[in-house]
Amino acid sequence: MKTLFKGSTIDECLEEASKVLNIKKEEIEYKVLKEKSRFFKKEAIIAVIVEEEDENLIELNGEVKVEDNNIIVTNPKEGGSPACIMPIEGMTLKIDDTIVKDKAKVYEHSLIEVSFEEEIPKRNLSITTSENKIEAYMSIDYIPKRTYKLEDVKSSHEIYLDKEIIDESMPPLYNLHEILEELSKMGIIYGIIEENIKNNVEKKCTNILIARGDVPVDGKDDTIEYRFPLDGNLVKIMEDDQGKVDFRNICSIKSVNENDVIGIRKEGSLGKDGKDVFGKVLRHKPGRKVYLKVGEGCILKDDNTVVATLEGKPSTKNNVFYVYKLHEVRSHVDLNTGNIKFIGDIVIYGSVKEGMEVLADNSISIMKDTDRALINGKGDITINGNIISSQIIGGGEDVAKLNYIDKLTEMTNTIESIIKATEEIKKYDIMYRNTKDGEIIKILIENKFNKLPRLCFQIMKDIKLNEDRDGEDTLIPIIKGKFLGLAPISIKDYRELEDIKNKFNYKISLLKEKLAIPVNVQINYCQDSKINSTGNVYINGKGSYISDIYANNKICFTRENSIVRGGMLKSKDEIKCGIVGSVGGVTTKLVVGESGHIWAKVAYQNTLFIVGQREYMLEIPCKDVHAYLDDKGDLTVDRLIL
Repeated sequence: MKTLFKGSTIDECLEEASKVLNIKKEEIEYKVLKEKSRFFKKEAIIAVIVEEEDENLIELNGEVKVEDNNIIVTNPKEGGSPACIMPIEGMTLKIDDTIVKDKAKVYEHSLIEVSFEEEIPKRNLSITTSENKIEAYMSIDYIPKRTYKLEDVKSSHEIYLDKEIIDESMPPLYNLHEILEELSKMGIIYGIIEENIKNNVEKKCTNILIARGDVPVDGKDDTIEYRFPLDGNLVKIMEDDQGKVDFRNICSIKSVNENDVIGIRKEGSLGKDGKDVFGKVLRHKPGRKVYLKVGEGCILKDDNTVVATLEGKPSTKNNVFYVYKLHEVRSHVDLNTGNIKFIGDIVIYGSVKEGMEVLADNSISIMKDTDRALINGKGDITINGNIISSQIIGGGEDVAKLNYIDKLTEMTNTIESIIKATEEIKKYDIMYRNTKDGEIIKILIENKFNKLPRLCFQIMKDIKLNEDRDGEDTLIPIIKGKFLGLAPISIKDYRELEDIKNKFNYKISLLKEKLAIPVNVQINYCQDSKINSTGNVYINGKGSYISDIYANNKICFTRENSIVRGGMLKSKDEIKCGIVGSVGGVTTKLVVGESGHIWAKVAYQNTLFIVGQREYMLEIPCKDVHAYLDDKGDLTVDRLIL
């Protein structure tokens, strides 16, 4: 015998059947008659097959069946149960003029009426466009009108009424004209693909491409082909993916000869406007034009070609081509040769002796030692011997400019901090209400920002060292009139500092525009010396001892067993070392910017790691040290105890 149960889910039906029939869920034998899920509503009906304990009772029960769209009921015999029927969704069941929605008992005398929801044939058209409005898509859905009758069901004590389709009529089909009219109403007028509409308009379809505009084609920038290595080194050091140097992979860079082509401009493309399906013109991005410029040692053969006019070393700065002559010194640089000053490249095959100076407007290469000397080159510097008590400047006056920029940047950061501190004081009325802004700023400078006066004096000194006439006319009056002595009291409104900060930032941007391409300094060993570079510093030998090394980009010791003992290493981006400090605990400082990283293979106690404004002093020897700021701005020092 089958018994019907209804619920939201199959599991809910089984739970109800288990309670009513006192049978475990897993032992229930059932058939799913219906399972539907719609918005906010779920429905399921199952027929559970059960065995009666008394077979005689089955013969006493009433029965019902559906035959030729008629419901035929047989009444129960004495002691039996009446037959039951259950309607489906979309069906209206009336028994004796009462609408029934769940299982109901029926008899031979019951007036049973069944009707089905009236369906109207529908057709739906949806037209959408892509996010960039370059393409339009069509979706069509046809919903026919259906006529139903009751589906035949064999005689049983309980049955589930169901329906079957006896007739179906479709709504009128769309045609090309109707689709085009709808596109016109939406404003889609360009790139219509009529063929795709014709092939799909008379059937259900989803996201059929029916219009495509033109994608704008951006122009390509002009490019410059350089016929020489851009780093300009006499010897090029190659690095692998891990930043290690392979000294077996060294290539010499040759000079160019007269009439050699050293640069070629390759013209980009113009590009083309596009148009979306609404007919709107989509503007393209034109390619950037680049123009060749020449300086000493080369000429423009035509608008697109740079040719050398002499034998020498090619170079480029700010898109200007040069060819420098090469000055070779076959002996030591000493009192016999005098100081060396040359407009191009300098190669010294001997040593540079005590008290001598070597100045170049481009690169310098020294094959042997440098002892108590000054080496200053605007290009790359390579020193193969030992450096003792000397000053090495790679980048010329740009080193001083970068130092000047760093101080100006520190000044703008300090001004910003003073602005925020003043706002907090005024917001929370920390001081008396009648305290003037200038007085608040003076108190802040004297207490919280007491390093500002010293920074001001350093900046004024740098202005004179860099012969910055504009700075003398604008920045010095501001510094003296707003920040030194009693000057802060003259500030009526703390927001004046915003304008002052902007002037310092503008000065920084002007200085950066004048910087040349960063240069590299490559050395083997230095002791009691100062090394400066506007680019990178590579130490390829045994290391450094009580020396100060400054790099605008990175400092890299290429040998794992190289030693950094004493002094200070400072760079913006990263420092990679071998062995730092000593067993005796000599103080060694390693400094990088806020986004920088410091690596050391081995570091001894009293090694100071500084990242941005955060410091960490190593107290015990460690290995595989990595210092950096985490996402929260806290200093993290990964290390293993040695």
